[in-house]
Amino acid sequence: MFLILAACAAPVDSAEPVPADPTAGWVVGSGPVATLSGQAFLFGPAPELSFAEAEVYVMEDPSFLSPVAADGSFAIAVPTGAPVSLVLRHPELASVQSATLTFGEDGLDDVGFQVPTVAIVELMAKASDVYLEPDRCQFVSTVSSAASPPYGGAGVGEPDAIVTLHPAVPAGTTGPVYFDYLSDALILPDPALEATTIDGGVIFSNLPVGEWTMLATKPGVSFTRPVARCQAGAIVNAAPPHGVETIR
Repeated sequence: MFLILAACAAPVDSAEPVPADPTAGWVVGSGPVATLSGQAFLFGPAPELSFAEAEVYVMEDPSFLSPVAADGSFAIAVPTGAPVSLVLRHPELASVQSATLTFGEDGLDDVGFQVPTVAIVELMAKASDVYLEPDRCQFVSTVSSAASPPYGGAGVGEPDAIVTLHPAVPAGTTGPVYFDYLSDALILPDPALEATTIDGGVIFSNLPVGEWTMLATKPGVSFTRPVARCQAGAIVNAAPPHGVETIR
């Protein structure tokens, strides 16, 4: 009798549940088209380079793209109805992705890109004592005051802020590593620092694919909370004024 019952019992499904795709909701909206415009700035010594060969596209749908002018200015038409992330690519520079941008029919006219040379990316990784995993993402921002210039600048960061991520930093991720302001020409990440300096820079390295919110705390101060949609191999720079910024 026991053998018969055992034979008739339903099979046990021992397969592991398939994790949800963290990128499934990353889509372009279907509303009226708005214009997202702004300025790209070169981060690193490369005076011979121009942005004339660069283009900006929507990470969630790369069919939306636009050229960048030689001076780094750009404008791209994107449907409203859903937040998007912009990516700037150039054949001789590291590709950089913006924070996730929320906008309406008036669009945005202040999207900034701080675009590093490949050599600068390698230097920053070495200074942070980190190997950048190709299947992971790098999330960097500048903690700054709302009173600072629109696209930031040297030495205008908000010092003494502690930065974390939500969800919590997983195993295999390095950070936060804060940037030390040595001079206008010399700013380096320093793993020994425990809070932001007047540079305001902070980076989390080797995040897995998914969505991450950057949070900053400082007594008596409230901050905005930029979101990164991390793809494999992406460098997400939540640059001013769409990074971590004090709330007036």
